[in-house]
Amino acid sequence: MNIAKLLNINTPNVNYNNNNQTNIRQTNFGLKMSAPLSCDTVSFGATKKNITNEDKKSGVNLKTAREVHDVANEMQPKVRDFANKTWGKYLVTQMNPQNPILKICDRCKSPLSIKEKSQGRHFESSKEILEKMTDLNGMKLVMRDASKPTIDKMLLKLVEPIKKGEIELIEIENKRPACTKKDKGAKGRRFDYASPEVLFELADIQNKKNDTKAKTKGKEVRVDLDDFTEVNYSAIHMLLKLKGEKRPFEFTIMGADVSQLKDLDDKLFKILNGKDIDDKYAPIKKLVKPLTEDGNQDSLEKFNKYRGDAMIFQRMRAPSSYSLQNKNIHFLPMMEDLDPKLDLNELYKLMQRCDAKANSQENNTTTKE
Repeated sequence: MNIAKLLNINTPNVNYNNNNQTNIRQTNFGLKMSAPLSCDTVSFGATKKNITNEDKKSGVNLKTAREVHDVANEMQPKVRDFANKTWGKYLVTQMNPQNPILKICDRCKSPLSIKEKSQGRHFESSKEILEKMTDLNGMKLVMRDASKPTIDKMLLKLVEPIKKGEIELIEIENKRPACTKKDKGAKGRRFDYASPEVLFELADIQNKKNDTKAKTKGKEVRVDLDDFTEVNYSAIHMLLKLKGEKRPFEFTIMGADVSQLKDLDDKLFKILNGKDIDDKYAPIKKLVKPLTEDGNQDSLEKFNKYRGDAMIFQRMRAPSSYSLQNKNIHFLPMMEDLDPKLDLNELYKLMQRCDAKANSQENNTTTKE
């Protein structure tokens, strides 16, 4: 569906960042597609979609999840330092508004998220979580300029750290919109953030590094060029490990426009799939949760289609010529026959109000103390 044409919106051609890549599953560098890891991988959607009542009987309690969080959080400053050292000079500033990176985010997984994921994965102890839950620590590059040449350039900043042994590359996942599954060649990769050649080059460099040591000889980076996302978002996910650390951290890179919508969509995903969500978003849950009730399947399908179309719409946008805080946020208007309150623009505003209210209450509590 040509969304821009349908809405009569002047949107740049999505091929602004397409280098006419071919549909590559086999690499020019002779790499093999490794088998999936036995433990949890970098995939942000790795948790079960729906947490069943039976699942909730497994996993760890919140106390144990907090203990895991505290252990994991000790590594977070090192992740942050690596990110700033590698990409900090490319951040947008008042003096350099045309720099490619809007912001560098990092986070340690919250206790509530750890608890919930342990249920979906049936991890029963803190030891098992620390060994197998690889997304306890993470960082993200949110790009002002998400064109393919720019993303390739930013990813290649990992070459020297890999060669020097400062970082180990374990896994690469190229998140692709599910709507491109049947497309071949350049058409199928028109929404990709990075070229396959660059992704395989990074893997090849790490594999050669591995072969220089007896302990890691023969170890190969897992590369998945076609990790399709149902809600049609694009991203590059990697699993990296800092020198001297036992556990890896996840790294993702995506454009600012997609990142904006995904911030909201992550909450919609949780609501629609029976996952826990912060109480402050109760007003959003009240609007969205009824879509999952019996008799509302048609409305749910329409809403999910709208979510997917909106994500593609975000990806179609050309690089912004100014920092994100100076532009109005707007998503694809809802064209489906649904409650107008389910328009993503309205839901995003509601999310902002929920955040503002929670922050205000927190500030008032702090002031009283």
